[in-house]
Amino acid sequence: MNVSTELSSGLEATVLPLVQGSLHSIEKYQSERPIGPQETARIWRHSERDGLELFRGTYVKYRAARHYHTVPAIGIVAQGAMTSYYRGATHTLRPGTVFLINPGEIHAPGPAQTHGWVLRVFYFEESFYQALCDNFGQGPLRFSQVFVKDQALTSSLLALHTAMERHDDSLAIDSAFVSIFGRLAERYACDRSEGPAAANEKIKINRVRQYLETYYLKNHTLEELAVVANLSRYYLLRSFQKTVGLSPHAYLNQVRIERAMERLRQGKSISETALDTGFTDQSHFTRNFKLMMGVTPGQFHARASAEGRDYQTLRSGRNKLRG
Repeated sequence: MNVSTELSSGLEATVLPLVQGSLHSIEKYQSERPIGPQETARIWRHSERDGLELFRGTYVKYRAARHYHTVPAIGIVAQGAMTSYYRGATHTLRPGTVFLINPGEIHAPGPAQTHGWVLRVFYFEESFYQALCDNFGQGPLRFSQVFVKDQALTSSLLALHTAMERHDDSLAIDSAFVSIFGRLAERYACDRSEGPAAANEKIKINRVRQYLETYYLKNHTLEELAVVANLSRYYLLRSFQKTVGLSPHAYLNQVRIERAMERLRQGKSISETALDTGFTDQSHFTRNFKLMMGVTPGQFHARASAEGRDYQTLRSGRNKLRG
């Protein structure tokens, strides 16, 4: 049985009947697009939820490059089984597993079986995430566990993610977010304390990260970065890998992808974006983008362009009503 036929069974089959209502107008640019044999990926934003991006992927053989996100990510293995690299080891994630990814944490999903898997992910921008965390009187949540087996949490996340593909009641969506984050704060928030030595090392590595983020178009040398960190080249490499989970070169590549996403959202062409963010050519850019993001630049660009057109249409309609 392939992945597409399995979608009618398993965890998602128990959730879909709970979500009622007609498709929202935003659906017109959310259609799934193939990225490989029996593989599709979909990325979108809900028109009434600024600061939140949603993703659904159906994969069979796709294996991502090791990467991180600058925003918190919460996902669910909705069907099948997958693997994920995390902190030096590869883990097998069974159906219903929730993954809680802190910003900057290195991970890499991949296949665990021949039947493939389906995952759904929430990506939270800072303002939206902070507003949710403010309900519990603390700063942004950092998660103490990355892979969680919690049936109640799984069911709530799947129902909410599916609801945001449809025109569901705003109060119900808001209530679901608060309830879910209450459970996360109660069960999976980490202790924020750390020793002075670890804090000092993190400061030095963060200095290098900020330098790479600022001068991402430059061809750097290891000696140059060692001067920035005030560390030897050997210790810089060891400490950077330990703290960040990537080499400085891999981190720089990730930064370039993040900058590329910003340009694509602004409507820049793929070829222009590739050159503007330090990639040698469009092919090199496309290969790295797909490895890290699970979708091609073309898919991402199409979604961003359609989102802009939909916003303009919505604004025009509102102006007419006001007139």
